[in-house]
Amino acid sequence: MVNRRNFLLRDGPAGALGLAAALGNPSSLRPEGGEKMPPSYYECSFLRLQNGAQASRMLGWLEKRALPLFQKHRFGPAGFFTMDVGPYLPAVFGFVTFPSLAEMEAAWGRVDADPEWATALAELEKGKPAFYREDTVLLRATPFSPPLKPAAPGDPTHKIFELRIYESPTQRQLGFLHDRFAGGEIDIFHKSGIHPVLYADTIIGPNKPNMAYLIPFESEAHREKAWATFRNDQDWIRIRDDSIRRGGEIVRNITNMILTPASFSMIR
Repeated sequence: MVNRRNFLLRDGPAGALGLAAALGNPSSLRPEGGEKMPPSYYECSFLRLQNGAQASRMLGWLEKRALPLFQKHRFGPAGFFTMDVGPYLPAVFGFVTFPSLAEMEAAWGRVDADPEWATALAELEKGKPAFYREDTVLLRATPFSPPLKPAAPGDPTHKIFELRIYESPTQRQLGFLHDRFAGGEIDIFHKSGIHPVLYADTIIGPNKPNMAYLIPFESEAHREKAWATFRNDQDWIRIRDDSIRRGGEIVRNITNMILTPASFSMIR
């Protein structure tokens, strides 16, 4: 996100289209009711920081320099968060969205060609380092992911978000995980007060195969109550046990992160 020239898909639209063909074409999917599919790809960055001024400096740059350029060049909704609980602290987590791999490359091409981007990068890199390391992953929305909607003016801000990443032993077992979510687990989520804003598989990144989902909560108390309700739901227990009978232990490892949305985040 900070210096896109080093990303794995730097070969341009032709390379992006080739990867899209290899991975299938989820953009043809439509949710029930014929509603247009939401942006299908999420380019995510984990910006590892050092203690001190790096966090405020990075957030200020993202708000005043990066986000306006993303909006100018027609990126989809962008989310920015500080990490409160996770594998690297301090850190900033951010993502930008695109309807296709080809549009992702086209949008970044427009940014790269904009002199304001080079100026913004020079400002960020002037003086002391702005961050310690950037890890970038590419996610693709699952067919059951809801439309990702940016917050409207006046919408209440969620206090925290929870990012959960479920690793499966094999691609086949990831398919069983998809079946479980689409086959009733999401309905139980909603009944329990859990309303993820996206579900997506990692297509470029570590610990594959895996599926990630992002959940807003009004407070930590809301989060604890919702998960307790979910864990004790008899329908969930039945669905979980049935999925294990069909696919074995389809979740090998869970990574859990607690995030606070930045004031300027479009997802908050």
